Amino acid sequence: MAFKLADFVKETTTSTGTGSITLAGAETGYQAFSAKLTIGDTTTYSIRAVDGTGAPTGEWELVGGTYTGVNTLSRDTVLASSNSDAAVSFSAGTKEVYITMPSARASWIRERLTANRTYYVRTDGSDSNTGLANTSGGAFLTIQKGVDVIFGTLDIGTYTATIQVADGTYTTATVAQSPFVGSGSVVIQGNAVTPSNVVLDVATGSVVTASTGAVITLKDMKITGGAAFGVMATKKGHINFSGLNFGAITIQQLRADDYGSVTCIGAYTISGSAATHIEANNGTVRVQSMTVTLTGTPAFSTAFVESIYTGVCYINASTFVGSATGTRSIASANGVILAGAADPYLPGSIASTTSTGGQYI
Repeated sequence: MAFKLADFVKETTTSTGTGSITLAGAETGYQAFSAKLTIGDTTTYSIRAVDGTGAPTGEWELVGGTYTGVNTLSRDTVLASSNSDAAVSFSAGTKEVYITMPSARASWIRERLTANRTYYVRTDGSDSNTGLANTSGGAFLTIQKGVDVIFGTLDIGTYTATIQVADGTYTTATVAQSPFVGSGSVVIQGNAVTPSNVVLDVATGSVVTASTGAVITLKDMKITGGAAFGVMATKKGHINFSGLNFGAITIQQLRADDYGSVTCIGAYTISGSAATHIEANNGTVRVQSMTVTLTGTPAFSTAFVESIYTGVCYINASTFVGSATGTRSIASANGVILAGAADPYLPGSIASTTSTGGQYI
C-alpha cells in the first residue's frame, strides 16, 4: 500500500507497553485514522500520554508505522521518543495518537516557482548566502551551490532558473546528478559579451557534468584546466551549450557516454588542445548547422571527433573557421559519425579512419 499523511487525524488509546496501538475513536473535531488510511498503508504518527486533565505526562513517541487492521497501528520504526529515541513502554492511562510529519520530512517540501528566478555566483560570494542578490553579501561562491539549491529544493514548474556567473575564475567542479522538478529549464549563464571572462578552471575529473537524468544549459564561458573532461553528459544526463570557449583539457573537451547526450545550440570557440574535442562513447553529441571557430591551431592527439561503442556524433552542415592538427575523426566499435560531407571536412591534419563496424557517413 501507500505512504500517507493527512490533516486533523487524531484518536485516543489506552494501549500499554511497547506493542501495537489499538485506537479508541476520534477526538471531537478530528477524523479517525480509518477515514484516511486503508489497511496496509504506512504513515508517521505521534503518541503522547496525558493525565486526566489532558496535560502531558512526559511519555511520548514519534513513530513510522502501518495501519495493520481496523483501528490498529503497528510501531515499526521509532523516530524519536522520551526514552532516548528508543521504544517507550507506555504506562496505563490515556494517550493521544495523531498523524504528523517529522521534521526530517519537512526538508522534502519544495518551493514552487511562480516566476523566473536568478541565482548569482561571484568570486567574492559565499555559499552561506541566499544567492539572490548580485553582491558579495548575497551571491554564492560556487556554481555547485546554485545547482544544489535548484535541483534539491525547488519545483521550477514552467519557469527558468538561471545561475548567473560573474567574471572571474572558478576552480570547483559542477555536477548535476538528478532531474530537476518541473518542466522549465536550468541555465548556467556566463558573460554573453565576452565569454572568456568567466573561466571554469578545474584540475581533476570533469569541469561540468550532467548525470542520472539531469538537464542543464551551459552558456558563454570558458572551459579549461587539468580536468580529464570539459563538458560531460553521462547516465542519461543532457547538456545544451552555446557560446563556450573550450581551452586546454587533458582528455576530452566534450563527452557523452552511457546514454548521455550533448547538444550544441549556438556557435562556440575552441582555443586549446586536448586528446579529443568530441567523444561519443555510447552517447550522443549534436553539433549541427553551427559555426565552430578554432584559434591558435589546437592539437588533438587522438582525434577531433571520436565515436565508439555505438556512440553517435551528428556534426553535419557545420562551418569550421580556423584549423587544427591531428586525426580528423575515428569511428570504431559500431560508433557513427554523421558528417554529411566527405573527408576532409572536420578540422585536423590526418585523414579520418573507421574500423570494427564504425561508420563515417
